[in-house]
Amino acid sequence: MAASVLLISPPVVGSPKLMSLAFNSQMQNPQQVGADEFHQKLLALSGRRIVIDERAGNALGSENAILAATRSGAVDVAVISGGVTSSVVPELGVFDIPFLFRDVAHAKAVAQGPVGAAIAAKFADKGLVLLALGKQGFRNLTNSQHPIRTPADVKGLKIRVIPNPVYQMTFQALGAQVVPMEFPLVYAALKDGRLDGQENPVPTIAASRFYEVQKYLTLTGHFFAPIAFVANRAMFEQLDPHDQELLISAAKAGAEATWRAQADSEKVAELRSSGMDVIETFDRKAFIEAVKPLDAEFEKKFGKELLAAIRSTP
Repeated sequence: MAASVLLISPPVVGSPKLMSLAFNSQMQNPQQVGADEFHQKLLALSGRRIVIDERAGNALGSENAILAATRSGAVDVAVISGGVTSSVVPELGVFDIPFLFRDVAHAKAVAQGPVGAAIAAKFADKGLVLLALGKQGFRNLTNSQHPIRTPADVKGLKIRVIPNPVYQMTFQALGAQVVPMEFPLVYAALKDGRLDGQENPVPTIAASRFYEVQKYLTLTGHFFAPIAFVANRAMFEQLDPHDQELLISAAKAGAEATWRAQADSEKVAELRSSGMDVIETFDRKAFIEAVKPLDAEFEKKFGKELLAAIRSTP
């Protein structure tokens, strides 16, 4: 057996470098898919010279805690929701603007184009390096009270959002009672009635078993949620240029795995079979009009030119 292992695993030249990788999501969520691909790709590209210590779920706390640990250097690399990362790098928050992106292809073109590159440059003075941007998916609204088809149906509902200003502003404009809350606390709050609803991408709704505590899912697609593959800046700058390129290449492979991840339609079918009422037809125009008063704030925060560049990206 020992001989066969030696045949399968080529010997590592020199001492392997240990690198920590952290994310907080349910299994088979896009973050886990991306992190695993990053892990395997880096192992292969480095000839097993760089070894990853991968920590998942709540092992290191909330996403905010993981992001703080990455900035401090306690974690080397993290795979973090864009909506959380934008609390530290506000420029990334442009992805949070409701109904800004036409579809996944549009979001990917923006993330991998000049806009994404300009945003990446803003990470340096936050103690981070943005290695790549992936896809969590479009976020959709669930609740336990009634079907949601118009903004009037949202009014008064206690809706959990990421502790993120754009998310909070958006749901306040829709008339919800906004409850910022860390993700690990959400299921219990939905179960005991402290929350009426929440919003997340379909894969997260399925992986988190929210169908057990939520009856209605409306496919609003109100926010597009990117995933940020980030590294501690000091650690990254201590690597030689070759290893920096390996890290970037592995992160891009991880991000690409999230862009290719399972179509929402398959997960929607699973949620239906689990008992959720799925509302696909809703008054999208009314939702867009309800949040339109926020446009001036978004233009002030991110700039008219940037928003125009995103909207004109083919």
